[in-house]
Amino acid sequence: MSDSATSQPGVIRAGDGAFSPRTVIALLVAGVFAFSAFVVLSTYAPDLRGGSDGGAHALSRSAVGFAGMSELLKGMGEPVVISRDARMRTGSTSLLILTPDLVVDPDSLKNLTQTGPTLIVMPKWSVAPDPTSAGWVQKVSAVDLDQVIKVLSSKYSGVKMARAAGSAPVAISGLPGGTVVTGPIDQLQTFTDDPDIVLRDTSGRGILTKSHTEPVYILSDPDLLNTQGIKNLATAKAGVAILQSLRKGDGPILFDVTLNGFGGSRSVLKLAFQPPFLGATLCLAAAALLMALQALTRFGAPRQAGRAIALGKQALADNSAALIRLARREARMAPRYLDLTRASVAKALGATGRLNETELNTLLDRQAERVGAEHRLAALTSEAAAVKDRAGLMRLAEKLYQWKTEMTGERH
Repeated sequence: MSDSATSQPGVIRAGDGAFSPRTVIALLVAGVFAFSAFVVLSTYAPDLRGGSDGGAHALSRSAVGFAGMSELLKGMGEPVVISRDARMRTGSTSLLILTPDLVVDPDSLKNLTQTGPTLIVMPKWSVAPDPTSAGWVQKVSAVDLDQVIKVLSSKYSGVKMARAAGSAPVAISGLPGGTVVTGPIDQLQTFTDDPDIVLRDTSGRGILTKSHTEPVYILSDPDLLNTQGIKNLATAKAGVAILQSLRKGDGPILFDVTLNGFGGSRSVLKLAFQPPFLGATLCLAAAALLMALQALTRFGAPRQAGRAIALGKQALADNSAALIRLARREARMAPRYLDLTRASVAKALGATGRLNETELNTLLDRQAERVGAEHRLAALTSEAAAVKDRAGLMRLAEKLYQWKTEMTGERH
């Protein structure tokens, strides 16, 4: 009947598990891999973000983005770097370009440490995402000039700006090649009443101004460099001419995107995946793998659990010794241990008659002299009374054992 029961479908035999060992191992491996991938991707998520948000930065291919200018410069053979690390600002670059937006922290522009020329491109347009094309934007309106000026409030106070009506070409003077005429610029944004203006249009309005204390330049209108501006060939030539006039040396042109929220953040987890700490992380992972392999494999027969409180004479002796050791009373056992050894020797020699302690000691000393024993009972008695610690007790025990074997003729 049992055979038929076990052969019926749906009946689980004793010892069967819900999953096979291979399935369990596969689930564990998949879980560990998924968790590790989640930790690594979470750590580097800020560095892996794309630039398809339609913002005004060098990663954006939208109308207000500057990816078109970076690609144009690369096509001309110019070295261009898009930086996500603010520490690269201090490197050897020929020109650092910053494109802050309206939500940038003004203090982030306050302490620029770039030794070479730096160009700050002012914001201009308020845009909204284009629902029909990912990464594209729709122009809403030009932002208020007070908000534009606020971007520079912590670094340059007293800046005044104006905005023209309509769309018209701009003739820029002051460039090394002479006056350059751009394509149509919608609502041209310019500086006014600034004595440090470097480039002007033919009407005297400021296009590019410079700090009088450091090599920092400010471009009034982003349409001279962004994608919607350089779609016109004349504007593209004018934008390239402006950048070339500001460059110093043959280093790369660095487009910084950290001010736009694309900077790589520093964290403890990121340090764990970078040299020199990467070696320690790999060692920890290898140790965890070895621990897992050891946990999966049993070495030898399983050890049976013993009683919490052991039985028998051995357990009683062990417990008594443990209590004496815990109370630190080993030294006080020396005289009693001497008496026990002396009684054992006396019994072995047949000196069990009616002898008092003095007579017994005398008899044992005569026997020690006769057999040539190294120690005498009187000296051992004095040493037992002087024992103060465990080490002294061990020395006395060794001497008593030697004395006993010499007195009784036992083998060592």
